[in-house]
Amino acid sequence: MTILVPETQLTQQFTVNIPNMFAGGNLTFALTSQYSHQSTPLLVNKIVKSNARYTTLEVTFPIGFGDEHKNGIYNWRLVQNAVTLEAGLVKIVTDPGGGLGMKEFISTPETEERVSEVFYRPSY
Repeated sequence: MTILVPETQLTQQFTVNIPNMFAGGNLTFALTSQYSHQSTPLLVNKIVKSNARYTTLEVTFPIGFGDEHKNGIYNWRLVQNAVTLEAGLVKIVTDPGGGLGMKEFISTPETEERVSEVFYRPSY
């Protein structure tokens, strides 16, 4: 699944393969980054629609979520009363996406005089 999180609309809907779900207990949409392994638990606001095939849920991402460059692939779990109901992978795309956290390289005379060594692998 892919969830687009624009800066102006942090409340998003997603659909899971759970039929006839009812809102009993706390529902949590837990995102775990495959890159940093940090978990972001999000409370499910409401069940938008549930029928014999699927359930559509609504979740609100925290303010500033996109500014932290959270684009990527996440493991997600839908948890109700400490029981995982369903899990899988989700691609999170934020808009505008935030900064990359890269530092600008500033050249100095010490760095300009460095000479790199190149090693060649022989071809067999």
